[in-house]
This record gives sequence, structure tokens and C-alpha cells, in this order.
Amino acid sequence: MKRSLALGLCVSLLAMPVMATEKDTLKARQDRLSNELEESKKAQAETDAELEVTEAERDAVQTEILVVDDRLNDLSEQIAIQQHEVDTAREELEATRQQLSVQQEYLESQKELLNERLRVLQVHEDSSYLQVIFESRSFGDFVTRVMTARTIAEQDRELIHNYMSEMERLESLETTQRTQLSFIKQKERELVITKQDLDRTAEKKRDLLVELNEQVEQLELEKMTRSEEQAVMAEQNRIISEQLEAIATAEREAAEAAERAKREAEARAAEERARAEREAREAETEVAAPEVTPPPVETPTNVSTSTGFVRPVSGYVSSPFGPRNNPLTGVPEIHKGIDLVNAQGTPIVASAPGVVIKAAPATGYGNVVFVSHVMNGEIWTTVYAHLNAITVGAGQQVAAGQTVGTLGNTGWSTGPHLHFELHRGKWAPGQPNAIDPAPYIGY
Repeated sequence: MKRSLALGLCVSLLAMPVMATEKDTLKARQDRLSNELEESKKAQAETDAELEVTEAERDAVQTEILVVDDRLNDLSEQIAIQQHEVDTAREELEATRQQLSVQQEYLESQKELLNERLRVLQVHEDSSYLQVIFESRSFGDFVTRVMTARTIAEQDRELIHNYMSEMERLESLETTQRTQLSFIKQKERELVITKQDLDRTAEKKRDLLVELNEQVEQLELEKMTRSEEQAVMAEQNRIISEQLEAIATAEREAAEAAERAKREAEARAAEERARAEREAREAETEVAAPEVTPPPVETPTNVSTSTGFVRPVSGYVSSPFGPRNNPLTGVPEIHKGIDLVNAQGTPIVASAPGVVIKAAPATGYGNVVFVSHVMNGEIWTTVYAHLNAITVGAGQQVAAGQTVGTLGNTGWSTGPHLHFELHRGKWAPGQPNAIDPAPYIGY
């Protein structure tokens, strides 16, 4: 009995400094986690503000594009009207030219007749009036002949006047229509140039809109990622708090057990002293009995063993930990895990005992499971990404080798595989604690 009590007391006393060390480690990690969580929230607030400004700028550009598009539509209609006016003016000018051509042909024929009559008048100019006088049979006939000659002369003059007037009218009309056509075409060119300027402006606005949409998408992705990061860190904080509470409970129980063991040992020692005194008194009257040496008390040793990690799935490594070109974008990056290829639906198991801190879709990761482990007083985190299905829930305790999901091709993935990460400590934004998991799982 004394050996059992002494052993229990020693174990309790040895366990207490171990738990105290683990508690200090967890509290330090919890403090750092709380600080990083606050920094992440501040960063998210800045991202939210930037996102709000960018969205407002994008909305303003969209409004400007609508205004420019309306202006372009108006210009297109005006250009169409101008083109119709140009076509109409060109048709009228062509019709005038045709009239002028016809009139010129007609007047050319009249011109020949007029020239002939002028030559006749010029030849007979001196004798015309004598002929009229001498050939008249009477005075009345003379008057008739004189009036006829004057009528012919007036008709000739009118013919010449009409010829000149019509030619002037047609030439003036042609000049006016040509000027009008030139004016309309100039106006059309000005409208086309304005439209081209607006087209370039609209193109720049659309390019800016594309850029702003990309910025908004990136900020929304960053906002989503930070929300997920904060959820993971908050869950890790909760788990560490539970572990600290468990350690505190264990310390209280160990202290209580040590106090009980101490009291029992003291009571047993007092009982042994009383028994020894009785035996001494009895020995004075009896033959002394041979002294019996009690067996030595065994002192336990504090042996620490590592649980280790098991392989989450079998298969070949398609992309190791370290530098590579992103298979989706081609951009150089640091691959923060390893990719293990196997058939879709293959079970994925926990690499070590722990607590699930996230089991849901996440940006980039697709369906993902995060598991937090405390091994020999040290925190580890494993990540199982691109799962086809998830079979555990947040807050659930899992054992090493327990199925957490099935292999899939969700998220930013180019084919069925498991993206597996190992973090020495908590998972944090940017995966600063990520290490190469290959040596830990036998690759």
C-alpha cells in the first residue's frame, strides 16, 4: 500500500511541471493567435474600406459608360441622318446636272438657230427696211411688215435673254447644291470624328471597368479569405482554450490527488509509528523477531513518446512542396503542401489525433478539412483540400487514421488529388508555418 501511494504521489508531482510547461506553451500561442486575429480584423476592415471605394469608383465608371453609350447612340442617329441628307443632296445635285446637261443640249440647238438668224440679219441689215418699203403694196401692208420685223427681233432678244437666264439659274443651282453637299459632308465628317473620339473614350472606360471589376473581385476574394482565416483562427483559439481548461482541470485534480496522497501518507506514517511503538513494547517481553527489510519504492521515469503522423492517402506525388509554376495561372509560387494523386472517392484519413477546426468549402481549397493537433505540448495543424466529400464536422475529435473525407477535384484544382499541408503551429494567413510534410508521412 505504501508503495502504491508513493508511486501515485510521484506521478502526480512529475505530471504537474509537464502540464505547467504545456500550459505556458499553449497560453503563449493563444496570445500570439489573439494578436494575429486582431491584425487580421484590422486588415479586413482596410480591405472592406478599399472594396467600398473601388465599388463606388466602378459604379461611377459604369454610369459614365452609359452616358457615353447614349451619346454614341445619338451621334450614330445624327450620322445616319447626315448620311441620308448627303445622299439626298447628291441625288439632287445629280438631277440638276442632268437638267443642266439636257438644257445645254437644247440651248446649243437653239444657239445654232439664233446664230443663223443673226447672220441673216447682219447680211440684210442695210436693205431690210428698203425691201419692206418697196415691196409693200400699201401703207397698211408696210405697217404690217414693220411690226412683223420688230416682233421677230424682240423674239430673238427674248430667246437670248431666256438662254442666258436659264444657264445662270442652272449654274447657280449647281453651285449652291455643290456648296450644300460640301457643307453636309463636312458636318458628317465632324460627327464621325466626334464619334471616333467617343469610341476611344468608351474603350478606355471599358478597359478601366474591366480593371476595376478585377480589383473588386480580388478584394472580395481577399475579404472572403480573411473571413475564412479569422474563422479558422477563432476555432483554433477556442480549441486552445479548451486544452488550457483541460490542463487546469488536470492540475487541480493532480494537486488534489497529491494532497490526498500526502494526508494518507502522513496518516499511514503515524499508524506505522504507533504500530512500531507497540511492537517495541511487546518485544521487551518477547524474543526479538528477525528484522524484515521492506521492498524498495520504485521511482518512475518520465518517458515522452511521439505519436507521429500517418499517411492521409496512398498515391504518387504530382507536385511536391516548394517552388513551382501555378498550374492554373502559370505564375511562379511557393507550393505550401504536397499533392497526392489517387482515384476520386478514395478515403482520406486524419494524419494524427486531433480536433477538426474547419470542415467546409473554402476559397481555393474547395472542400477542405483543418485538424488541430497537440502532440507532446506542441501544436500542429494539418489541411486536407480539394475533397469530393467531407465526413466530419467542426469541433469533432478524430483519431489517427480516421476518415475525414474522400479525394476529389474541388476548388482551384486541375484534376483529382489531395492537397495536404502540415503546419508547425497554427494555420495562419499566408501559411507562414507550413513545412514539407513529405518526410513526416514517409515520402
